Amino acid sequence: MKFVGYYRVPPAPGVFFSPAQEERLLLLGCEQVFSDRCLASGVVRPGLERALEALEPGGVLAAPSLHALGGDLVAVMDVVLKLRARGLHLVVQQPEIDTRQDSGFFEACQALAAFNGERAMVRRAETALVAKGAKAGGLKGLKAAPPAEAEDTEDEDED
Repeated sequence: MKFVGYYRVPPAPGVFFSPAQEERLLLLGCEQVFSDRCLASGVVRPGLERALEALEPGGVLAAPSLHALGGDLVAVMDVVLKLRARGLHLVVQQPEIDTRQDSGFFEACQALAAFNGERAMVRRAETALVAKGAKAGGLKGLKAAPPAEAEDTEDEDED
Protein backbone atom coordinates (compact mmCIF):
# COMPACT_ATOMS: atom_id res chain seq x y z
CA MET A 1 0.00 0.00 0.00
CA LYS A 2 1.51 3.30 -1.13
CA PHE A 3 1.62 6.21 1.32
CA VAL A 4 1.93 9.77 -0.06
CA GLY A 5 1.67 13.17 1.56
CA TYR A 6 0.02 16.41 0.49
CA TYR A 7 -0.11 19.97 1.81
CA ARG A 8 -0.84 23.48 0.59
CA VAL A 9 1.59 26.38 0.94
CA PRO A 10 0.05 29.64 2.18
CA PRO A 11 0.08 32.61 -0.23
CA ALA A 12 2.99 34.37 1.47
CA PRO A 13 5.45 36.28 -0.73
CA GLY A 14 8.76 34.45 -1.03
CA VAL A 15 7.48 31.18 0.46
CA PHE A 16 7.52 28.42 -2.15
CA PHE A 17 7.48 25.30 0.05
CA SER A 18 7.11 24.46 3.69
CA PRO A 19 9.98 22.31 4.93
CA ALA A 20 8.24 21.78 8.29
CA GLN A 21 5.11 20.29 6.71
CA GLU A 22 7.10 18.21 4.26
CA GLU A 23 9.37 16.91 7.03
CA ARG A 24 6.39 15.95 9.21
CA LEU A 25 4.90 13.97 6.32
CA LEU A 26 8.19 12.22 5.55
CA LEU A 27 8.62 11.32 9.25
CA LEU A 28 5.08 9.90 9.15
CA GLY A 29 6.29 7.45 6.49
CA CYS A 30 5.25 9.08 3.22
CA GLU A 31 7.13 7.79 0.19
CA GLN A 32 6.45 10.97 -1.78
CA VAL A 33 5.16 14.41 -0.80
CA PHE A 34 3.20 16.74 -3.08
CA SER A 35 2.19 20.33 -2.51
CA ASP A 36 0.33 23.25 -4.03
CA ARG A 37 0.58 26.97 -3.51
CA CYS A 38 -2.61 28.77 -2.47
CA LEU A 39 -3.52 31.46 -4.95
CA ALA A 40 -5.90 34.36 -4.43
CA SER A 41 -7.03 34.04 -8.06
CA GLY A 42 -8.61 30.62 -7.61
CA VAL A 43 -8.24 27.01 -6.65
CA VAL A 44 -5.67 25.16 -8.72
CA ARG A 45 -4.29 21.98 -7.21
CA PRO A 46 -2.07 20.10 -9.64
CA GLY A 47 -0.07 18.74 -6.70
CA LEU A 48 -3.18 17.14 -5.25
CA GLU A 49 -4.05 15.60 -8.61
CA ARG A 50 -0.49 14.20 -8.89
CA ALA A 51 -0.75 12.80 -5.36
CA LEU A 52 -4.05 11.08 -6.17
CA GLU A 53 -2.66 9.71 -9.45
CA ALA A 54 0.30 8.22 -7.53
CA LEU A 55 -2.09 6.10 -5.45
CA GLU A 56 -3.89 2.89 -6.30
CA PRO A 57 -7.02 1.69 -4.44
CA GLY A 58 -6.11 0.99 -0.84
CA GLY A 59 -3.37 3.65 -0.88
CA VAL A 60 -3.13 6.43 1.69
CA LEU A 61 -3.05 10.20 1.34
CA ALA A 62 -1.57 11.89 4.42
CA ALA A 63 -1.90 15.56 5.38
CA PRO A 64 -0.67 17.52 8.38
CA SER A 65 -4.14 19.06 8.92
CA LEU A 66 -7.56 19.37 7.33
CA HIS A 67 -6.61 22.91 6.28
CA ALA A 68 -3.78 21.42 4.24
CA LEU A 69 -6.47 19.77 2.08
CA GLY A 70 -8.54 22.89 1.42
CA GLY A 71 -9.29 26.42 2.55
CA ASP A 72 -12.91 25.79 3.53
CA LEU A 73 -15.21 22.98 4.53
CA VAL A 74 -16.60 22.45 1.04
CA ALA A 75 -13.10 22.12 -0.46
CA VAL A 76 -12.03 19.65 2.25
CA MET A 77 -15.18 17.57 1.75
CA ASP A 78 -14.55 17.56 -1.99
CA VAL A 79 -11.09 16.04 -1.44
CA VAL A 80 -12.37 13.54 1.12
CA LEU A 81 -15.19 12.36 -1.15
CA LYS A 82 -12.73 12.00 -4.07
CA LEU A 83 -10.56 9.79 -1.86
CA ARG A 84 -13.50 7.62 -0.90
CA ALA A 85 -14.70 7.31 -4.51
CA ARG A 86 -11.22 6.12 -5.55
CA GLY A 87 -10.97 3.57 -2.73
CA LEU A 88 -8.22 5.53 -0.95
CA HIS A 89 -7.60 6.21 2.73
CA LEU A 90 -6.88 9.47 4.53
CA VAL A 91 -4.52 10.08 7.42
CA VAL A 92 -4.53 13.53 9.03
CA GLN A 93 -2.07 14.37 11.79
CA GLN A 94 -4.08 17.15 13.49
CA PRO A 95 -6.82 16.36 14.38
CA GLU A 96 -5.99 12.67 14.33
CA ILE A 97 -7.94 10.99 11.54
CA ASP A 98 -7.13 7.59 10.06
CA THR A 99 -9.74 6.06 7.78
CA ARG A 100 -7.77 2.80 7.71
CA GLN A 101 -8.89 2.27 11.31
CA ASP A 102 -12.33 3.92 11.16
CA SER A 103 -14.19 4.80 7.96
CA GLY A 104 -16.79 6.81 9.91
CA PHE A 105 -15.09 10.03 8.85
CA PHE A 106 -16.02 9.31 5.23
CA GLU A 107 -19.67 8.75 6.16
CA ALA A 108 -19.76 11.97 8.20
CA CYS A 109 -18.32 13.97 5.30
CA GLN A 110 -20.79 12.43 2.88
CA ALA A 111 -23.68 13.42 5.17
CA LEU A 112 -22.32 16.98 5.46
CA ALA A 113 -21.94 17.25 1.68
CA ALA A 114 -25.55 16.11 1.21
CA PHE A 115 -26.70 18.64 3.82
CA ASN A 116 -24.76 21.42 2.10
CA GLY A 117 -26.40 20.58 -1.25
CA GLU A 118 -29.85 20.48 0.35
CA ARG A 119 -29.19 23.82 2.09
CA ALA A 120 -28.43 25.54 -1.21
CA MET A 121 -31.51 23.99 -2.83
CA VAL A 122 -33.77 25.12 0.06
CA ARG A 123 -32.36 28.67 -0.07
CA ARG A 124 -33.00 28.89 -3.82
CA ALA A 125 -36.57 27.66 -3.34
CA GLU A 126 -37.20 30.12 -0.49
CA THR A 127 -35.78 32.99 -2.56
CA ALA A 128 -38.00 32.06 -5.51
CA LEU A 129 -41.09 31.91 -3.29
CA VAL A 130 -40.36 35.29 -1.71
CA ALA A 131 -39.70 36.84 -5.12
CA LYS A 132 -42.90 35.34 -6.55
CA GLY A 133 -44.93 36.57 -3.57
CA ALA A 134 -43.43 40.07 -3.78
CA LYS A 135 -44.22 40.28 -7.50
CA ALA A 136 -47.78 39.17 -6.90
CA GLY A 137 -48.19 41.84 -4.23
CA GLY A 138 -48.97 39.26 -1.58
CA LEU A 139 -45.99 40.15 0.60
CA LYS A 140 -46.21 43.93 0.99
CA GLY A 141 -43.19 45.53 2.55
CA LEU A 142 -40.95 42.50 2.01
CA LYS A 143 -38.07 42.51 -0.40
CA ALA A 144 -36.84 39.45 -2.22
CA ALA A 145 -33.76 37.97 -0.60
CA PRO A 146 -30.49 38.03 -2.54
CA PRO A 147 -29.74 34.92 -4.59
CA ALA A 148 -28.69 31.86 -2.57
CA GLU A 149 -25.20 31.88 -4.09
CA ALA A 150 -24.49 35.31 -2.58
CA GLU A 151 -25.66 34.12 0.86
CA ASP A 152 -23.59 30.93 0.69
CA THR A 153 -20.33 32.78 0.02
CA GLU A 154 -20.39 34.61 3.32
CA ASP A 155 -19.93 31.31 5.16
CA GLU A 156 -16.83 30.31 3.19
CA ASP A 157 -13.28 30.75 4.43
CA GLU A 158 -10.98 32.39 1.90
CA ASP A 159 -7.53 30.92 1.21
